[in-house]
Amino acid sequence: MARFEGRTAIVTGAAFGERASLGAAFAQGLAAEGAKVVVADVQDASAVAARIHEDGGTAMALKVDVSDAGQVAELMDKTCCAFGTPDILVNNAGLGSNMPPVSIEEIAVDDWDRLFAVNVRGMFLCIQAVAPLMRQAGYGKIVNLGSTTMMTGKTHRLHYVTAKGAVLAMTRAAAAELGPSGIRVNCAAFGLVSSQITDTQFAENPDLKEQILSARAIPHEYRPEDLTGTILYLASSDSDHMTGQCLVVNNGEFFY
Repeated sequence: MARFEGRTAIVTGAAFGERASLGAAFAQGLAAEGAKVVVADVQDASAVAARIHEDGGTAMALKVDVSDAGQVAELMDKTCCAFGTPDILVNNAGLGSNMPPVSIEEIAVDDWDRLFAVNVRGMFLCIQAVAPLMRQAGYGKIVNLGSTTMMTGKTHRLHYVTAKGAVLAMTRAAAAELGPSGIRVNCAAFGLVSSQITDTQFAENPDLKEQILSARAIPHEYRPEDLTGTILYLASSDSDHMTGQCLVVNNGEFFY
């Protein structure tokens, strides 16, 4: 029997893109293990759903802005109608991972608000909307995507780093509150994930690649498909005795 047979999963931020398409990889990984997956994104995610269908899985693409409460409520309604109560929510939608460096003095308030609307309010709205459904079922897995920048305090990205810090705090508070209802809430934090963007950057600047990889105990790149196992673990019954935790995957760039 497949690992997620009979389970329904929602993955936000799951469309293909130029940057590291973590959500798409997570959706495909869950579907490959038997889950019925809702591929949600503010962009068109139909190509990801089509890929899952081609591989023999079950998926539905929905266009959703997670910062909009009405659209999030509609996401839950459509998921329940199509696949039943969601058992798994992967909160992957987010802005800013590849933004250009900007000093504290130069961060525009509108940019700060927009980033928080998606990265923090969007995650909150998804948790708030799925919680009563999971409570009724007596079981659920919520996986929030953090970032290792929230541990290192990376400079020139104050709004992004602060928002990711809020993700960790939200994970812990939600885990404490929802645990008695059988809902586990955990966080996954990754370092720099290789993508088309980093491929171009490294080709133009080999010294930058060497600098990044030499800081890692395991001096290799990692891509979305290399990180899917972490999400599948946190979404599965294998981690039923874990909640409120943060798993760091960064090839040993630092130890947390």
